[in-house]
Amino acid sequence: MCVRPAIAQSTTISPAPAGNESTIEIKLADLNDDNPLINYRKAVIELAMRASGKSYTLTGCQITEASTSDRRFVQLIQAGQYCNLMATSAGGELTRGLETIPFPIYLGGGGIRVLLAHRKSLEAATTLRSLNDLRKFRIGSGSGWVDTSIMQANGLTVVQSSYMNLFEMLKAQRFDFYNRSVFEAVGELENYDPQHQLAIVPDLILYYPSDLFFYTTPGRDDIRDALLDGLRKIQRNGALAELIQNHRSTRNARVALKSGKVRVLALTNERLTPIEREALETYKLDWFR
Repeated sequence: MCVRPAIAQSTTISPAPAGNESTIEIKLADLNDDNPLINYRKAVIELAMRASGKSYTLTGCQITEASTSDRRFVQLIQAGQYCNLMATSAGGELTRGLETIPFPIYLGGGGIRVLLAHRKSLEAATTLRSLNDLRKFRIGSGSGWVDTSIMQANGLTVVQSSYMNLFEMLKAQRFDFYNRSVFEAVGELENYDPQHQLAIVPDLILYYPSDLFFYTTPGRDDIRDALLDGLRKIQRNGALAELIQNHRSTRNARVALKSGKVRVLALTNERLTPIEREALETYKLDWFR
């Protein structure tokens, strides 16, 4: 979890409601068309809401704060006035007071992780064949992140710091690898490693049951029911898989994972709530085929 800068606002408006049907107002935390990962969340919502047949508007949270953390977004969503929806990793303590929309928006892909390494450490990474091998190394991860607690529970040595500081620590070789989402790593190297000191460990994946879910304001059954209905429909008709196949934040990852050379190190995840675990088992994509 990291503090984010002020964000650009974007608005989507669906057709006017028929009869007495009211328009569902969705106010999404972090809405920013310039960020491919956030743009993906927006695209999923738009697909799902159109499939639900409900009239809706989609805007960013109407807040004036210069920077906003996940904790602050949760507080705003609990109140429901300025924000009423966010997407974040399953299993987090912060979201326990919010209403879970039980559908993994990457169809399980959020649990696919890659390791960033200093280029001087890439040779050592070729020895990784099992979780026991990985336990000999130090992994960088954010303070308070769900991923941090998952790795610790699996016996890995984790070095914790803030999101941005971890990139500089890896360049200084303060730890061996930095655990990142398969969807995040390429863009992060482009943005935060202009001197190309770092690289993705090739042909190696960490996997644990996890994903991003939408969480909404308690009592907003209209948002929960419409989004869940639409998400189920776009999963059944293949529209969500098509989005994953073609969206700029996911298409390259899907291609890379189809390589027969990929080594997959599986971790357990006991942080999931029963509703999150059931959703992950119900709605999934075979990312390696």
